[in-house]
Amino acid sequence: MGFRQLILTALAIAFPVGIVFIVLASMGQLGVGTAILSALLSWLGVVAMLRIYFGDLRRVARYATDLRDRYKGTPPQHISFAAASELSSLYTQIAAAFRDRIALLEAQTSTDAEILDHLPNPVVMVNRQRVVTGFNRAAKGLFHNLETGRDLTRFIRDPILLDAFDDVANERETMKHAEFVLASDAHRHFDVLTARLPAATGDRNYVLTFSDLTELRKLEQMRADFATDAGHELRTPLSVLLGFIETLEGPAKDDPDALNQFLPVMRDQAQRMQHLIEDLLSLARIELNEHTPPSEDCDVGKIIGKVAQSLAMKAQDKGMNIRVTSTLDDTGMVGEEKELTQVFVNLVENAIKYGHANTDVEVSISLAKNPPGALARFRHDRIMAVAIRDHSDGIAREHLPRLTERFYRVDTARSRAVGGTGLGLAIVKHLVQRHRGTMQIESEQGVGSVFTVYLPAKTGDNVRKLHTA
Repeated sequence: MGFRQLILTALAIAFPVGIVFIVLASMGQLGVGTAILSALLSWLGVVAMLRIYFGDLRRVARYATDLRDRYKGTPPQHISFAAASELSSLYTQIAAAFRDRIALLEAQTSTDAEILDHLPNPVVMVNRQRVVTGFNRAAKGLFHNLETGRDLTRFIRDPILLDAFDDVANERETMKHAEFVLASDAHRHFDVLTARLPAATGDRNYVLTFSDLTELRKLEQMRADFATDAGHELRTPLSVLLGFIETLEGPAKDDPDALNQFLPVMRDQAQRMQHLIEDLLSLARIELNEHTPPSEDCDVGKIIGKVAQSLAMKAQDKGMNIRVTSTLDDTGMVGEEKELTQVFVNLVENAIKYGHANTDVEVSISLAKNPPGALARFRHDRIMAVAIRDHSDGIAREHLPRLTERFYRVDTARSRAVGGTGLGLAIVKHLVQRHRGTMQIESEQGVGSVFTVYLPAKTGDNVRKLHTA
């Protein structure tokens, strides 16, 4: 408050007192000089009191300004009037409550951001104008150039997804799903849920959540391919059988030479269908039980010894030997002997079928020094590595990732010629996975291939570990 205003305010407050002194002087109760002096002293007293009071108010106002601008300040220490002191104390309490509220909101915002960042699904928040206002770490990994303050269409141009957003933004829908295919990778499919936030305030009005459908779409494609491939595999032998039957019922009805010629071929085709159906049923049973770990004890070394003995004649027919070596004294594990026998029969038999004549099939059992990362989640203490090596033409690198797919063949004609159904390695993969193991395939063209099966070796608490993995 300025000096002039202080003087005028003091005059206004002291005016009634001055009137009283003037009245008393006019009535002869006080002398004129005394009345004037008394009025002057009263006015000066008011000025002094107002100066102190307004000084207190100025200090409180400066304190309030500091709180407004910097959210902190030092309360005035020397205040004469109780009202100003109470006002200062009230400001202090309001500032403390305000700081606590800010700290709570900041902590909550930080927690919300951390939770959002730890969500596995990409999440993007936008306002009504389609401007990106927030996103989590997974969304940044999906859209590498994602930035806040930019239009959503800068990153997503799919018209179906944008139409879904418009429907929600215009309140035609409360939430809406749309399938989205990532432009940079046509093999990645997402289900995008667009929804309005329940308490939409500020700029974060809408949220887009991306759920990865890639594996589901792959499975659907695999089912479709499986049905097509299975039908194709069965159609060929059936066509051969039907053709021979029609011939034997027609032109070659009474021809014993034709009968002797056709019957072995018909038997081979019927056996091929039988093997295919048996493998299909076997694969279905294995997939059904894949998530139930085995509970029996078995010895991998003994199993491989029996497999080598049972296939020795087949190997000798090609001038081959099956050589088994082991660096482990104890090859016990928790597993189904019948299923592991099927695994190693399949792999050793393949090595014989595709290996060059007069070479060896080498089977080695050892302790895995650097097991595959796929086994890390099981936390096995000891892992056996069973490697089956052949000396063959080898397999081109591009075929290796798909070898365990159903009906996948590198050389279809050769595979059928040696009696393969195209399901053997798929069965092996699922059986090994049921035993909480994995398989790796390495191959070099012109040298041969190595199929390595990694299995948990038995330890003191191996049974517990296998069942809780």
